[in-house]
Amino acid sequence: MAEGAHAEVAFRMTDPALPHAANARPASPVERFLETARRGASVVSALMFVVVFVVFLLKIVRRYAEGDAAAWADELCVVLFIWMIFWANAFVLRDSDQIRFDLLYRPFPPGMRRVMTILRLLLVGGSFLCALPVITDYIRFLWRERTPVLLLRLDLVYAIFGVFVLSVVVRSLWGLGQMLGPGWRRHV
Repeated sequence: MAEGAHAEVAFRMTDPALPHAANARPASPVERFLETARRGASVVSALMFVVVFVVFLLKIVRRYAEGDAAAWADELCVVLFIWMIFWANAFVLRDSDQIRFDLLYRPFPPGMRRVMTILRLLLVGGSFLCALPVITDYIRFLWRERTPVLLLRLDLVYAIFGVFVLSVVVRSLWGLGQMLGPGWRRHV
């Protein structure tokens, strides 16, 4: 190994900002399970994207080779995009991956960032919790409607939105638990 490579490895092992650094605390069984589940959900998202890509290519071939518009392909792509977006936001993305106003957040000391995080979690999680009954009620109402081409039930098409809203509530509660616990400094 070259001298620069040794320095790179030493840096990685001691950098506290890296999640898998050697000096990081060992992951709990819950954290290991959640990371495994996140990886599985990421595979599902990738597979949905592959299906969209293949269907899109098939649509192009059918349109120019056979003169067929293949409206079913458009509809399937739209449904899969809906599922990909809400699936990834519910199960793949971490809270730290979301867009934040870091310019307003980072200059504050850790105690103030903790208060700001608690307020954000209460506001976002509380809003989604208040909206959850109405959202699930409307999704259940959609069983009567179907998509125009594939005739898929709209409650199944939009069920992932209800799952997404529920995941935001659960993640907000989890985040509140972290912010109110003794190890809150690791999370701000």
